[in-house]
Amino acid sequence: MRKIALAAVLLTVSILFTTHPARTQDTAAIVSGIQKKYASINDLKSPFTQETRIKDLGEKISSSGKVWFKKPGMMKWQYEEPWKDTIVSDGKKIWYFDSQENQVAETEFDSVWADSLGSYTVISILEDLDRLFDVRPGVGSTDGRGNVLLDLKQKNQEQSKQVTIAVDPKTYMLREIIIGDIFGNTTVIKLGTAEVNLGIPDSFFAFKKPEGAGTVTFP
Repeated sequence: MRKIALAAVLLTVSILFTTHPARTQDTAAIVSGIQKKYASINDLKSPFTQETRIKDLGEKISSSGKVWFKKPGMMKWQYEEPWKDTIVSDGKKIWYFDSQENQVAETEFDSVWADSLGSYTVISILEDLDRLFDVRPGVGSTDGRGNVLLDLKQKNQEQSKQVTIAVDPKTYMLREIIIGDIFGNTTVIKLGTAEVNLGIPDSFFAFKKPEGAGTVTFP
């Protein structure tokens, strides 16, 4: 479940259209601000927390760690609590290290993402938001902390997950990603204060398999 939830978040793939009255001009201005902000960012580091709620089981899975992104398709999610799992992509392949199983799952980057999102990670998606997604105001339009809520639906995709993002309207930085599915399960990833344009080298996103770990390869 934690693997599925994270994969959904990284892509930020599609969403729920709402019937909330559209504030078109406000939304357009926010989207423009987000795109300008992320066009100026080449790499990013942030702490994160993740919470997945499994509706049918009444369970909640919480985790935390740090995440790094670099254009055009590099990323690293380092879980620190409660597992020491790692997800790494160098833009060509993705590796997922399951610390409990001591096993690495490896797959091609493009095979994970749908259609035009193949070469994207979160900062690239936000730089190109209006081309990749139909964007609508989220229910209530703001959350309890004053962040603007936007519902996203990936263009040219009839079926998609429900994805909402929360963005600081002053800095245009991403604060949360909320993903829902047809079964009522929800994953929320909250980002902390981000450090940007650190000059992270490409080599940081090279994966080194832990000693003794098994490997499973997917097409």
